[in-house]
Parts: sequence; C-alpha cells; structure tokens
Amino acid sequence: MAIFFINLFITQYHFLHIINMRTNKKDCDKMSKFGIDVSEHQGEINWNDLKSKIDFAILRLGWIGNKENHTLDKQFERNYNECKRLAIPVGAYIYCYANNEESAKSGANWTINNLAGRPLELPIYIDMEDNSIMNLSKDNLTNICIAFNSVVEANNKWAGVYANLNWFDNYLNKNIIKSKYTTWIAHYTSGDDRYQGEYDIWQNSSNGNLTGVNGNLDTNYMYRDLITEIGNVSHSEPQETKSITSLAYAVLNGRYGNGEDRKKALGSLYNEVQAKVNEIIKMNKTLSYTVKAGDILSKIAKKYNTTYQELARKNNIKNPNKIYVGQILKI
Repeated sequence: MAIFFINLFITQYHFLHIINMRTNKKDCDKMSKFGIDVSEHQGEINWNDLKSKIDFAILRLGWIGNKENHTLDKQFERNYNECKRLAIPVGAYIYCYANNEESAKSGANWTINNLAGRPLELPIYIDMEDNSIMNLSKDNLTNICIAFNSVVEANNKWAGVYANLNWFDNYLNKNIIKSKYTTWIAHYTSGDDRYQGEYDIWQNSSNGNLTGVNGNLDTNYMYRDLITEIGNVSHSEPQETKSITSLAYAVLNGRYGNGEDRKKALGSLYNEVQAKVNEIIKMNKTLSYTVKAGDILSKIAKKYNTTYQELARKNNIKNPNKIYVGQILKI
C-alpha cells in the first residue's frame, strides 16, 4: 500500500509539474506554446500519449558533415508520420558538423531532398553547437548558417538557426542571424528563472519528462506564433518576398541583379530594400563573398553598393584585374 501511495504521489507530481510548466505565465506572457524536440536518442515514442501535452514538435532529420557525409536520423520517418497522423505541428532540425560553406550547401540540398513531399508547419533549423567546428571564426560559422539557409529559402521553406546562448554570444554574428532568420536558443534555468531574451523559441531544459517518452527529452517554449505565420503565407511566394530584411539579403546573395535590373525587379520597394542593404553592410563590416567563375571586382563591388577600389583596399589586392575563383573577399 505504501508503494502504491508513493507511486501515486510521483505520478501526481509529474502531472502538476507539466501543468505548471505550461500554465505558469508569471513574467512570461510571450510564452504561448509548449513543445519538444526529439531524435533517435528518445527511441520509439508513443505519440498518442504526447499529443495532449504538447503544442508542437521539432524533429531531428539527421546530421550533415563535410562533402556529402550526411546521415538520416533513424526515427525521423516514424516521428514525422506519427505527428502528421495526430495533427501535431512539426518542424525539423539538422545537426551540423560541416566546417565550410560548400558542405553546408550540400547538406541543405540533402535536407530538401529528404523533406520532399513532407510539409512542415515550423521552420527548418540548422543546429550549431558541435565542438569540432568551434575553432572556426565567427564569420565562417555565420557564413555556414547563411549558406545552408540560403538553399532552404531558395526552396520556399522557412529557415532558422538553433544554438545555445554561448554560441549566439561568442561564436555567431547574432545580429546578422537574428535579422535574417528565426532563432531558437538553448539556455537552461531552474524554477521560475525564465529566459527573457529576444529569440523565437527557447529550449528551457534537456531534462523534460513526459509520458510517452522513455527517459529525458528537450522541452521548449515558443515566443512567436510561427505556426500561424507560416500557415498564413502563400507557398507559391518565395520567402524572400516576406520582409524588407529578407529581400535585402536576397539582394546581397545576387538574386535581384544590379542597377536598373534591381530597380525593376524590386519596384516600389527598391529604396527601402536598398537602405536595408546598406544598413546590413555597415553593421557587418566583415561580410564576405566567395569569388565565382566569371566574377570581376567591379561587378562584385556594384552588387554590394561599393567601389572596386574599396574592395581592393580592404583585401590588399594590388591588381584589381586579378582575382581567382574561390577567393574570399571582405566586403
């Protein structure tokens, strides 16, 4: 009998703890939705038990490495199908080992191929946290995110970046990331010490305990109603048309040409977008560009609203007529 009451107490404690996690809104009125992120580490999940306890789930699709060394999470397909069966809004994340932009793009194309025919209600996040790439510069790590997410956006998907607070503060150009993508931060606290930062999703714990999952799992609060935002956007419209900021980055990625071509493509938005382009360039003085076949310095300068003389000065180029494919230029 004593064992029965102990078990009953534990069950009630966990239930009340979950309810408290979901309903204690003190000092956290931004927190409107509660969800989890899972991978093969949680094994086979009983999604029927989870459905009433969560508002969303972000599933690990797999991980990307260098060149084409990418691997699918063993539980992704089952987790995705179960979420769809139960109408649980779902997003995806991809753990990143890639240490260069080309590998990130390869991983993004692999991601898009594996998500073909699988609609998502939440963004696709690149997960930046692995120790093996921490030795890269802040600019290189940021450019890996941009390279991955540019492919995601080109395929009419919402793109985001996941990292912990230390990574956002010390390893990524967080102002660039936050102005361009939806962001998901891991920062673990205890009790009522709620995270107050300006991020869209907060991963508040790696020790969540919910019926339906064996062992611990990550729990999250969504500050921004991404499900509604994404659901309200026409999927026939490229994502870069959704905001002045994303249009500006599309310009910086070369999607709207130069000069009169750009003015014609952007129409009435040209002045506003160009102002944002200039603001981004000024804010991020270490923005980089990788030289491609057919590039000349004056063409690159025009694209970034600067002069070839200024690019030559910044990059110690003695002869502006001599640049090479693969050369990384500071803008």
